[in-house]
Amino acid sequence: MHRAGQSKWLAFQVGCTYVGTVVGAGFASGQEIFQFFGRYGNWGFLSILLSVVLFAWLGYKVMYLGHRLQAHSYRELNAFLFGRTLGSVFDVVLVLMLFGVTVAMLAGAGALFRESLHVSFQVGALLTLAITYITIVRGIKGILEANTVIVPTMVSFVLFAAFDVLRKYGLPHIWSAGAMLTTHHPLVSLISGVMYAAFNIGLAAGVLIPLGANVKDVETLRLGACMGAIALGSMLLAVTCALFAHYPKVMTLDIPMAYVASQIGRYLQWAFLFVLWGEIYSTLVGNVYSLGAQFGMRTHRSSAIVTGVILVLAYLGSQVGFSTMVTYVYGVFSWISTLFVFALVWPREKLPVP
Repeated sequence: MHRAGQSKWLAFQVGCTYVGTVVGAGFASGQEIFQFFGRYGNWGFLSILLSVVLFAWLGYKVMYLGHRLQAHSYRELNAFLFGRTLGSVFDVVLVLMLFGVTVAMLAGAGALFRESLHVSFQVGALLTLAITYITIVRGIKGILEANTVIVPTMVSFVLFAAFDVLRKYGLPHIWSAGAMLTTHHPLVSLISGVMYAAFNIGLAAGVLIPLGANVKDVETLRLGACMGAIALGSMLLAVTCALFAHYPKVMTLDIPMAYVASQIGRYLQWAFLFVLWGEIYSTLVGNVYSLGAQFGMRTHRSSAIVTGVILVLAYLGSQVGFSTMVTYVYGVFSWISTLFVFALVWPREKLPVP
C-alpha cells in the first residue's frame, strides 16, 4: 500500500514536470492559446481534445524510450531515431532552438519585473537566473520538486479564472462568442492542434527523456503522462473559455489573461504575475537542463559549470533583444518538432513501443 502511494506521488511529480516544461510565458499570457486554438472558434475545443490525446500518447512514448535506452539527453534518442549522422545534425539544430527560447524566457522575466513591478530589468533577469541555477544544480530531483509547487499553483489560478468567467457570463455566452470566430474549416483547427502538441513535445523532450531514464516503473511514466495531458487540456480549455467570454476586447491586447485577471480582482492580478513568472521559470529550468544534458552533466561539478555557462550566455543574449529572432526560432522549431514526432511514431523493429 505504501509503495503504491509512493508510485502515485511520483507519477504526480512526473505529470507536474511535464506541464511545467510545456507551459511558458506565451501560454500564461493567453496569446499562444488564442493563436493555436481560440482563433478557430468553437472548433478549437475539438482541437484541444486532440492535443490532449497527443500529449498523453507522445509524452509517454518519449519517456518510455528514455527509460528503455537509459538516455540522458536528446543525443542518445536522436541517434536511435535518425541514425548517428542525421541525429548529430538534429542535435545541433535543437541546441540552437533551445538556446533561442532560453534567451527569450530570461528576457521575458526581466521585462516582467520592469513593466509590472517597476523593478530594474537586470534585477529581474539576475534573480530568475540565480533561482534557475540553484534548481538545476540539484538535478532532476530539484526540477521535480520545483514543478510540484509551481504547476498546481498555475493550474489552480487558471481554473479559478475560468470558473469565475462561467459564473459571470454563462456557457451560452461563451459558446456564442466562439461561434462568431468559427470561420475556418475544422481540418485547419485540427492541424493546428497537432502542430501545438508537436511543438511542445519537442520542447519538453529534453526533460522527459532523462526523466524516463530516472523512473524505474513504466506504469508510473504512463500515469504521469496522462496526468500531465489532462492538466494541460484543462488549462487550455479554461483559458479558451475565458478569452471567448471577453471577446472581442481581448483581441487587441498583448497579454489577454492579464485583463481577465483584472476583472476578477486586484489581488488576483498579483497572483497572475506570480503565475506568469512561474511559467517563465519552469520553462527556463526545463530548457537549460535540456541544453546542459547535451554537454554531459554527469557529475555535480560538471552540472554546476555547464549550467552556469549556459545561463551567463543567455543573460548576455537577453540584453541585446531577440524578438525578431525568437519569432523565427519558434516558427522553425515547430516544424523541426513535427519531424521529431514523425520519427517518434514511425514503426520500427529495434525497440517496439507499446
